Amino acid sequence: MRISWMLFPLLLHLLLLSVVFSLASATYYAPVGRIPEHTCQKIIHSKRCDTWKCTQECSKKPAGVGQCRGFICFCTYYCKDPPK
Repeated sequence: MRISWMLFPLLLHLLLLSVVFSLASATYYAPVGRIPEHTCQKIIHSKRCDTWKCTQECSKKPAGVGQCRGFICFCTYYCKDPPK
């Protein structure tokens, strides 16, 4: 009986910590809102689109994201000046 009373505060503390960490990670990893006018795209042609290389190449740009479609790597990234 005495052990169960000792475990209750510990379990409550662990539950509280898990809630705090899940909320903190949700705010840290939340996607950044993009302004549509400041979104630029770049196309990289190759014989075979490698997902890892596409991601690495596109991550060199600010907020860059790469996606393979067939033989083409499509990069979407943030640009200061809107494309004309």
